[in-house]
Amino acid sequence: MNAYTVSRLAQDAGVSVHVVRDYLLRGLLRPAARTAGGYGVFDADALQRLCFVRAAFEAGVGLDVLARLCRALDAPDAGEAAARLAELRRLVEQRRRALAGLEMQLSALRAEVARQEETLP
Repeated sequence: MNAYTVSRLAQDAGVSVHVVRDYLLRGLLRPAARTAGGYGVFDADALQRLCFVRAAFEAGVGLDVLARLCRALDAPDAGEAAARLAELRRLVEQRRRALAGLEMQLSALRAEVARQEETLP
């Protein structure tokens, strides 16, 4: 097992230690084990989860949605996890459609700006 401290986990995921600690408090991450001193020890699954959560957050998924998903993934009932994953897929699809619409509007604006530049003396 690859063992990660909070700082190593943060470094390997490209985030700050504060982000990792915040995610721990929110229930997005949990240590695989604890040292005799009570420090959390994390494994490769935790690193993968951290990278997933960070990517989802940067894509606009709220931490509340991600916390519900992570709690469901950590629970013994797979049905709840499947429902939360379906919810996230719907959200991603809505965002994808919204971004496609925005991209079309940006293209139209860019064309309008180009036309205006052509008419300048």
